[in-house]
Amino acid sequence: MSGLKEALKDAVLSVLPSLSPDVISQLVEKLTNQGVEGLDDLIYVKEDDILEFIRPIQCRKLLSAWQNQANSPGSTGVSHSWAENFKVPWNVMPAGIQSAIENDQRPSPADRRQMIRILADEMKKHEENPTRSQCLTVTQQIVRRYPKVFADMVGDRQIVGGYASLLSQLKVRIEHLNRKSTLSHHMTQRNEIGNTKKRSSTDSYGCTSWQPILPPGESYESIEVKRQRMEEIHRHEGISGAQRGDICKLMEETYCLQRKMINEIPSHTIADIRTKWPYLFAQRHIYGHFEMLTDKKVLRLLESSIQEGGPKIVQFFKEKPTNEDVRNTLSSDQNDVAAMVLQLLLAHFKEKLDGLILLTDEFATPSDVQQALPLPESPRLIILGQSLSNQRWMLSVEGQVVCEGEQPNIVSGLAALFASFYNFNLQYQEEAACTLEFIQRLDTYAFAIYIHNGSRRSSSPYSQQRPLQSCEGNAATFSVRNTFYPVVSGCDNIQSRY
Repeated sequence: MSGLKEALKDAVLSVLPSLSPDVISQLVEKLTNQGVEGLDDLIYVKEDDILEFIRPIQCRKLLSAWQNQANSPGSTGVSHSWAENFKVPWNVMPAGIQSAIENDQRPSPADRRQMIRILADEMKKHEENPTRSQCLTVTQQIVRRYPKVFADMVGDRQIVGGYASLLSQLKVRIEHLNRKSTLSHHMTQRNEIGNTKKRSSTDSYGCTSWQPILPPGESYESIEVKRQRMEEIHRHEGISGAQRGDICKLMEETYCLQRKMINEIPSHTIADIRTKWPYLFAQRHIYGHFEMLTDKKVLRLLESSIQEGGPKIVQFFKEKPTNEDVRNTLSSDQNDVAAMVLQLLLAHFKEKLDGLILLTDEFATPSDVQQALPLPESPRLIILGQSLSNQRWMLSVEGQVVCEGEQPNIVSGLAALFASFYNFNLQYQEEAACTLEFIQRLDTYAFAIYIHNGSRRSSSPYSQQRPLQSCEGNAATFSVRNTFYPVVSGCDNIQSRY
C-alpha cells in the first residue's frame, strides 16, 4: 500500500506541486479509501470525491491532467518506464556540480543551470517533450540521492518534497527547447491555411484556464450579446461602471470570449482588445482576469510575499551589498519596504528603474502622460510623483495608458503590471527581466506559476525572439539556508518580448 500511496502522491504533486504535505496526505488517504487501487483508476475520480481538500479550479486541473494522461499515447507503462529507469549522466556534469556532490555543498546557480541543460538534453533523447510527471520522477530521484545539494531548504528544514524548484527549472528548460518548433508549427499553419488560428496549448504554460470551453448552455453568440451589453454600459458610464455588480458578473461569464480574442493568431493589438473589452483594463478586472487565468489572487499574494520576504531581502543586502548601486539605494531615505525591495533588486541586477517604472508629475492625466513621456511598447508602471511610496499610478502597454490605479500604493500597481504580462500573453521586457522574474519567485509556493511562452507581436510575427543575456554574471548566490527561498536561477531562459 505504501508504494501505491507514494505513486498517488507523485500523481498529485506533478500537477499541484504547491500543495502542503498535510493536504496531500489527506487527499491520498481519501483516494485509497474511495477504492483507487492504481494510477489507472484516477480517471474515474470525480470532482465531489476530492473537493473537500482543494479548491474547485485545483480539483478540475487535477482531473483534467489525469484524464489527459489516460488518453495520451505516451501514458502507457512502457513510455513512463524510461523516466523511472533514467540514469542521470553525472560523469558529464560540470566540475562544479561534481565537486558540490562530493562535498555535500550547494552548487552555484551557473553550475545548476548547466546541469539542467545537460539533463534536459539527455531526457529528450528518450522523449521529445517529457511530461511534467516524467520530469518529477527524474527530479525526485536526484533530490532523494543528494538532498543536501539539491533539495529546497529554508534554514535546516526541507520544503515539501524538496524538488519544486528543480522540477520547475527542468520543465522550463524543456519548454524553452521546444519553443522553436512551436513557432515553426504556427508559421506553417498560417502559411498553409491563411486564416486565424488559436495558439497551441504549449503557450499556456503556467495557466490553469488559458482557453476555457464555453459554459454550459452558452454559445459564442449569446456571450457576444453580453459583451455588447458591457460595451453599451461603458459608453454611458465610462470606466466607473467597472464597480457595478452586474459588470463583475458579466466579466466572469464572458471570460472564455475574452481569452478567445487574446489568444488568436495573428495577435490583436492592445488597442483592439481595449475597444472590445474596456472593463478588462480596470484595476479590479485586471486582477479578476488573472485570478480566473491562474487560480491565484495576485494582489493578495504579492502583498503577502512582500510582507514576509521583503524585510529578509533588505536585511540580506544590508549584510552583503553586492555593488555600489545597492549601497546607494540602502543609503536613501526610502521607508516603504516594497519600494526599497524593488529598487534593491533593480540595483543588484544592474537594471534601470525606467525599464520597469516611469515617474511623472503627480497631477498628470493619462493624456498628459502620453504626450510628456515616450511610452515604450512593453508594459510600464507609471508613478505620479517623484517618490515610489504611496503615490497614484497608471499602467501603460504598447505606448498607451490603459489603466488608472484605484489604490495609491506601489504594490497594487506592481500587481496590475505583473498580471498584465499573463493576461495579454506578454513576456518580460529585457530591461527588467531579472527583477520581474525574481519578484515572480518571491513566494514560489504562493504563485506556483512560471513564465509562459507568450508570442505576441514583434517586429516580425514569427521571428525568433532574442534571448536575454544570462544573469549569471550579475546575480549573487542568495543562500536559502541563510536568507530566503528561492535562489535566483534560470534567468537565461527568459526571452525578451520586445
